[in-house]
Amino acid sequence: MSTDFRSLLIDSGCSDLDRLTQLKRKGQRTPAIQQYFRNQREVADNADMDLSERWLKKMKKIMGQIDDHVQWCVPFSGRPFRFLDLGCCPGGFSTYILKKNKQSTGVGISLDPADGGHPYLIEQSLRDRHTIIFADLTLFQLGPQMISSPIFNFRTLPEDLTTRQFDLALLDAHHLRTQPGSSSDLLAISQIVVALSSIKFGATVVMKLAHPESWYTVRMLFFLDVLSSSLTVHKPYAMHRIQGTFYAIAKGVGGKSERQRFLSHNLLPEFQKLWVELRSANGVGRSLVPKDLNFIISDEQVEGYASRLAELCGPVWKMQSAALEKLYTEQGI
Repeated sequence: MSTDFRSLLIDSGCSDLDRLTQLKRKGQRTPAIQQYFRNQREVADNADMDLSERWLKKMKKIMGQIDDHVQWCVPFSGRPFRFLDLGCCPGGFSTYILKKNKQSTGVGISLDPADGGHPYLIEQSLRDRHTIIFADLTLFQLGPQMISSPIFNFRTLPEDLTTRQFDLALLDAHHLRTQPGSSSDLLAISQIVVALSSIKFGATVVMKLAHPESWYTVRMLFFLDVLSSSLTVHKPYAMHRIQGTFYAIAKGVGGKSERQRFLSHNLLPEFQKLWVELRSANGVGRSLVPKDLNFIISDEQVEGYASRLAELCGPVWKMQSAALEKLYTEQGI
């Protein structure tokens, strides 16, 4: 579907996606560009404390840009505000929120540094309003019923995450390249189940996604679009300009009664069942395939979303194209 859908988007006038596709092909054929990205991955996979502190500052700035872009997903002080930060550490997003809204309180979930996660670097003066839970998101009990395993030590979701008290959920956990590829899909679905179980009806969801034209991202954008009162995207220049990644910001998720019912009675149960299926295969797990998400939208229906996707994500393709062209020029390509 991905290639055909990309062609449909390009044929319908997405010139920036066409340019980006050509630039990616050029990069794949160019050893110097491939080495550049390998070096970037090597640095990221072996981050020291100095780099983690720089990431915190950059992520704090990015959260501010997201907030400004939608005016606003984090209110100024004046009322209590509760947020959930998935993939929290080192803590840039949470730091921004806690500093902007002095009445805000938050919960962060992040992989333990002992297991390869980032260090918790939120400053001490903010920690009395912030709770950090070190855990592997994929090892919470996220199915419709409890499951047992001779391999994994599953744990129940903390009570705070089952009482729909969060005004904002941030889905920014990322897969470690040292883990099996299938665990990336399991982590993505785990984040969604936790968020949809935890937010107030009418909350805001900020989700990191990649490659708008991909079959997975199209479906994620569609489900956020259907559930929310408004959906927009933002691609931060810092850290994301040459990557395919960007953030989707959905406000008013499940706010109207019909959206609330759709979230509670349709989408959440389907994501929970999918989590169990991805956990199968003798404990090894399996990767997502497009038909897994047909409960959101099928391949046949996706074409009807093309114009909306182009409207949402044209700036994402435009920024990445410009950034890659600049990189190639700097590398003498």
